Amino acid sequence: MRFAEIIGQDDVKHRLRMAFREGRIAHALMFLGPEGSGNLALALAFAQYVSCENRSDDDSCGTCTNCRAHANHQFPDLYYTFPFFNVGDKATTCQEWMKDWREFLQHSHYGGLDEWRDHITKDNKQLHISVYEAANIIHQLSLKSFRGGYKFQIIWMAEFLKPDTANKLLKIVEEPPENTIFLFIASSMENLLQTIISRVQVIYVPRITDEEVKSRLLQLGAPEKRAGEIAHFAHGDWNKAMRLLATENPDENYAMQFQTWMRSCYKKDVVALVKWSDMMHAQTREDQKHFIQYAMDQIRQNLILNYTGDAIVRMNQGEKAFADKFAPFINDLNAEDLMDELNAAYRDISQNVYSKLVFTDLSMKVHYMLIRK
Repeated sequence: MRFAEIIGQDDVKHRLRMAFREGRIAHALMFLGPEGSGNLALALAFAQYVSCENRSDDDSCGTCTNCRAHANHQFPDLYYTFPFFNVGDKATTCQEWMKDWREFLQHSHYGGLDEWRDHITKDNKQLHISVYEAANIIHQLSLKSFRGGYKFQIIWMAEFLKPDTANKLLKIVEEPPENTIFLFIASSMENLLQTIISRVQVIYVPRITDEEVKSRLLQLGAPEKRAGEIAHFAHGDWNKAMRLLATENPDENYAMQFQTWMRSCYKKDVVALVKWSDMMHAQTREDQKHFIQYAMDQIRQNLILNYTGDAIVRMNQGEKAFADKFAPFINDLNAEDLMDELNAAYRDISQNVYSKLVFTDLSMKVHYMLIRK
């Protein structure tokens, strides 16, 4: 992965290059950014840049032996840790999942947790980073560098580091072997352990701008109007942008579903809500989760519109026409509760709770929240 392949993030790329050239790279970096922002891609590009035999000021060369090994995710001095589930009763580590992980990376460097889970299991098994993996990390980093340069330990989804696993890693994170760099990847500070945060330099990775998403989509051959629509709905998530590019009508179906649902909830049209829940139940789990994420974003945008006007809202023409009438019903009396219930529904769907019941129950709760004065 070269820096040139990453969508946007020019400021982060510049700071990483400058810090390395000036010898100011910390031994443990945390790339903290929302899913689809490219935090994993940045970590991979940085590792390749440091390893490159012919790097320029701006990027790795992409053609030397080390760059080719990085491109194939076969660089021998780069180790990966990621959430997984145990195989049978044995002490499972990431080694058992490395083939799947490399396939996942070959598909995209912007994939999220849901895509990874679906790649390795259709049973929605709970993922974790086990204590055994901590021992595996310590062992790997004790080995001599194969290429004689830096060694890298990537820990993707660092939020999955539980206290027992993290405690075993604290000493080596604080005092790693010579020329060893830890690269943590996380999407939320909320679930990170303070013991880990205190030992890393945090690199904040912002969402990709709409303009940067649109520009890359145009480079991929998307028509300008379609690229603009996708950029709007993707909201800085390149992984979502690629999903939308493969669909016929980018998120407009979610917009229509949301607006129909809100009208039925407000009127407490039970027949319509039951039909709507049946329709949602017939969709895939991923579509259900994506719809809930869209609904949460619309609640946020309508709250902003209600209190600040339309100067900073992110809505297209159809969403804005609906929100002009709907926004007054989203206020400080119900916005937090609405978000809590949507988050709970997202969690239930993720855990394979019967979706028809989830959406029916959610609809009844939304009704009472919308009529709250």
